[in-house]
Amino acid sequence: MPGLLLVVVALGAASLVYAALTGGGESEPPGPARIDVVKGDTLSSVAEKLERARVIPSAFMFKMEARAGGYGTEIKIGEYTFARGAESEEILRKLTAGEVVPTLAITVPEGLSLEETAREVAGQSGVSAAEFEEAARQTDYGYGFLENPEIKSTEGFLFPKQYEFEEGTRAPQMVTRMLEQYLMETQTMDVSSARERLNLTEYELVTVASLIEKEASRPEERPLVASVIYNRIRRDMPLQIDASIHYALDKQGEQLSLTDLKVNSPYNTYENPGLPPGPICSPGRESLQAAMNPADTGYLYYVLKANGEEHFFTSNYREFLDAKVSAGR
Repeated sequence: MPGLLLVVVALGAASLVYAALTGGGESEPPGPARIDVVKGDTLSSVAEKLERARVIPSAFMFKMEARAGGYGTEIKIGEYTFARGAESEEILRKLTAGEVVPTLAITVPEGLSLEETAREVAGQSGVSAAEFEEAARQTDYGYGFLENPEIKSTEGFLFPKQYEFEEGTRAPQMVTRMLEQYLMETQTMDVSSARERLNLTEYELVTVASLIEKEASRPEERPLVASVIYNRIRRDMPLQIDASIHYALDKQGEQLSLTDLKVNSPYNTYENPGLPPGPICSPGRESLQAAMNPADTGYLYYVLKANGEEHFFTSNYREFLDAKVSAGR
């Protein structure tokens, strides 16, 4: 017993020294961390996952504590949720007992506005739409892409995806996870290059992507819609995008009237030149890619064909008008 006590004390002291040397005093990300233990994982690989998620300060120390405590390699497969900074004993007990935390799946489709996302979350969880919307209207989540002072909410950054949350997860943690997904998705895109080539901020690129998301009928149309948006901006032509009017009026899917097109709103792209002040929905990966890599065309117009499944694109105004007549629009 005294020998075991000495080992535990020594490990504790070593852990403190390690934390001091490696900056263990850094603030931890908000919310719990989810760790997936899959077939083939070992104590070492799980320890590394825990360290990367900042649940523990050191994979090395965690493995030493596990072995000193008599834990073997009987780690069970599953999805686990741990509070960051949890005690090693608690983590090991859950991993070896297979105490998987109950989760709930929430699917956020592409092209939803902040309010629509809030309603979608509310319909699939115990979090109310009002609670989620309140959290999503905050921007102090510590992400660089939200630091632009023009950004007043997380609109456009609630990345569409199917998520799994621990039962009981609250709105701020859900918002954090969606923002984290946006960051993960865009890390594989050359955002910096797109900003320089197109002379736009990241926020403006997301705004363009949101317009593409709402306007394109097919995946292959996204780069074409992007080209129309950029071509019209270069010629100082109003974008005249109906989706921005729908957003301003909160009339998703409804037929717009001539009065609607004159609505007094900064999101009215018929009356105001250039881009709207922010995204009108959360775009998916393909729309983000299209916003950063538009097709090289001279198109200035597009109109939805009579079949309602694809658009006709042209650079000629007369052809555009003829296409509208043909489509019955």
